[in-house]
Amino acid sequence: MEYSQIILEMLERIKILENKVKVLESKIEESMPAQQQNVQLDRISARYRSLAEYLFLSNKTRVILTYSEIEEILGFKLPDTARKFKRSYWANTNTHTYASSWMAVGYKAHVDIDNDAVTFVKNLIEQR
Repeated sequence: MEYSQIILEMLERIKILENKVKVLESKIEESMPAQQQNVQLDRISARYRSLAEYLFLSNKTRVILTYSEIEEILGFKLPDTARKFKRSYWANTNTHTYASSWMAVGYKAHVDIDNDAVTFVKNLIEQR
């Protein structure tokens, strides 16, 4: 198989995947309650979008995840800073793309320093 043919095939697969993502995003937006429809997934970093979607779709007030569960959801290993600087890494601030991912869907993170786990709590006040 020639390289040009391989590249064309890969581009076609990318188009198909992009279309599937658009369909899934529209289904998520359609299923949102009215007070959450202002959530814009395109403003969430693509790298951390799966965590935002997981939290959003859980529709729970409180979600406790270990670091390994978060890594499984994200599909990659958390950076060393997540373990070394736990309080600052898991701070609820819009200056970090990963923090905006959970904050964009209405959650605040609370790290359990001793157990390498994070509790995400839905901010119910903002949803009223």
